[in-house]
Amino acid sequence: MELSADGKEAVCPYCGLRVLIEKEDIAQKEYERRLAHARAEEDIRELQRKKQRGRRLRGWLIAFGVIAAILLINVLIPESPMHELAFPRTADPFSAVRVTFSGMSGEGRAELKIPERGAAEYADEARFEITPKTGLRNGDRVTVKAKAPVGWRFVPSEKQFRAEGLTEWVLGTDQLGGDNLSAIHANTERLIREDWEEIVSSPLARDLTCRPYRMYLFVADEDISYERNVLYDTYEVRVTRKDGSVLTSYEACRYSDLKIPADGVLTADYGSLQGFNFGYNHGFSYAHSFSGWTDAAEMEADLRHARDGYHLADGS
Repeated sequence: MELSADGKEAVCPYCGLRVLIEKEDIAQKEYERRLAHARAEEDIRELQRKKQRGRRLRGWLIAFGVIAAILLINVLIPESPMHELAFPRTADPFSAVRVTFSGMSGEGRAELKIPERGAAEYADEARFEITPKTGLRNGDRVTVKAKAPVGWRFVPSEKQFRAEGLTEWVLGTDQLGGDNLSAIHANTERLIREDWEEIVSSPLARDLTCRPYRMYLFVADEDISYERNVLYDTYEVRVTRKDGSVLTSYEACRYSDLKIPADGVLTADYGSLQGFNFGYNHGFSYAHSFSGWTDAAEMEADLRHARDGYHLADGS
């Protein structure tokens, strides 16, 4: 074989066979050797890591199995915490509680009441949320939500209550009826008869009759007023004189701050009869005087004038 001029081939002078000559690169061989060694070491480390992970996994599985076994045992033990968590008792939280309402309508407040705490171990006020809790009017809806403790499941978990029993301001004469209206009229008539007693019992007069004429309810334009409302219960009074003539007069009895509490029995500040003394003008002496008006329109005008800052709610 003979080398070619560039030394890259060996040529047979007899058959012409050409063979490429590869030169050995020592640096390349060394690099490849080191690379192979590094890869072998990395493979060994990866194998070791896999073994460690396998051992840790087995440890976790064993620990998990032990914990699961303990939990399962606790779940199967009656009255244990885990048993109650897995099998909670069902209860109606509202069977042992009630909601009460207090205050004035418009400013009312809802409050949770638990009559018998021992009747239900879950009956804890802290577990109940009332919305809304203040600023209530009669008829408003209040929602109570209950959060069950561990071992319990509430059915239902919330319930609505209707605000009721709040004290109502009397804002219309239609709120006055039955015993309340009778009580107002009875008091007014009593004061009228006391006012006219001296005249009726004297020789100057023979008889007195009186009947309800009209009710005037004035309501303050602002809630902060000294008196929230003022009611005038007016009567027509007829007195028969000794000579048979009849004197007609109008009396007004004043009531203020009329309220109707939960029991429905009207409360009010009872005033006195309103008006002026007209006894002398009608032939009676001042010793036998009475209060009132001789004209119904004049009476109404005076009542309206006396109530600045108020409006007439209605009259009947």
